[in-house]
Amino acid sequence: MTTDNTKARDAVRELARKVAELANTPENAKRLQLWCDINSLRKTERPAVTCNLGMGAWKESLPEDVVVSKDPTLARIEYDFRKQLYKWDLGDDTVLDPWMPVPAVMRLEGQHLWGLPVKHINTTHEDITRTAWAYDPPLKDETDIEKIVPPRYHYDEAATQENLSRMDDLLGNILPVKQTGVVPGAGAWLHGWATQLRGVEQLLVDLMDRPEWMHRLMRTLMEGHLGVMDQFEEAGVLTLNNTNKMACDDLPQPDFDGEHVRLRDQWGRGESQEFQGVSPAQYEEFLLQYQKPILERYGLTFYGCCEDLTNKIDMVLSIPNLRKFVCSAWTDIGKLAEATGDHYCIEWRQGATDVVYVPDLSDVRKHLEDGLTKAKGCPMQIVLQELETTNRNPQRLADWAALAKEVGAKASM
Repeated sequence: MTTDNTKARDAVRELARKVAELANTPENAKRLQLWCDINSLRKTERPAVTCNLGMGAWKESLPEDVVVSKDPTLARIEYDFRKQLYKWDLGDDTVLDPWMPVPAVMRLEGQHLWGLPVKHINTTHEDITRTAWAYDPPLKDETDIEKIVPPRYHYDEAATQENLSRMDDLLGNILPVKQTGVVPGAGAWLHGWATQLRGVEQLLVDLMDRPEWMHRLMRTLMEGHLGVMDQFEEAGVLTLNNTNKMACDDLPQPDFDGEHVRLRDQWGRGESQEFQGVSPAQYEEFLLQYQKPILERYGLTFYGCCEDLTNKIDMVLSIPNLRKFVCSAWTDIGKLAEATGDHYCIEWRQGATDVVYVPDLSDVRKHLEDGLTKAKGCPMQIVLQELETTNRNPQRLADWAALAKEVGAKASM
């Protein structure tokens, strides 16, 4: 082993020790219990609070040049540990896991999901992760739907065991290594795949011009993803995901044998961002009815992201195993709270620009006070999401977290 690699391993192991130490503190256990209580619909002294940084905000707050490791694998692990420690220091309700996850290796057969390449058009010649782009969708005309191939995966046990062994050798005596596995695709992400395959504008036109073809497309994607779910469950690679911020007492199911995790022992999720501008009727007809068979396979689900669901609340609440409703910054928190009461958990997301681009947090305080008054009695989580910049003021995130916790505690009295 080279001197550089020895230094990199030592740096990673030292960061792992710090994470392990914090993960086993009473404070971490207290935070975990707070998330668990809220997800389990129990009354708490205040809402849980967290900041979720995007790629841009991470580059500002924790530049990648802080990484010592030159080896790509060690560098990725090192940066992830540094991110965990940075989040802990923000003072929100970040929870650190006392183990090291190693995902099961499930290999997609063929080169492309759905058998078709999805390309992006970028006329700026800049990094596509940091600028605008458009889809170059493979479904150019209606007959191209025949080219869709349902995804097939196979479990690469040898590669999984090799990854587990390497991680155990690196960190096993500091953080126990744990194999993890969930079905890919962000849950019932049918609208996202449809958009990739057809294009954003064209898909919306298709809702009006060729509704029967749209039904066929959504049915094809639904059936294909249900098949993927079966493949992962039958491969035995699923693991419990009622951990960290998704902790709850209602999973796994009472008949869980302690070893074989099923879809109904896991959380699932759904959202509808690409259908933001679609009427409630079309949303239900062309998306929700195809998402439900997927979501119903899970033990519990949460639904929503950045879309405004104000006029679709009742439809989302018709999902039988819904537990958490994600209230975006554009969804009416008052109307949602009135509909959910204490029967569901609300994840109330805040507008990032409303927090980082204001001179002080006085208006943010009022916004939090007003929203929590409207939602009084509801199990609540307050999330600062979509942070792509801190506006050169990373301290603002810690200040917001402290404010949200203070206002949340007063509102819960």
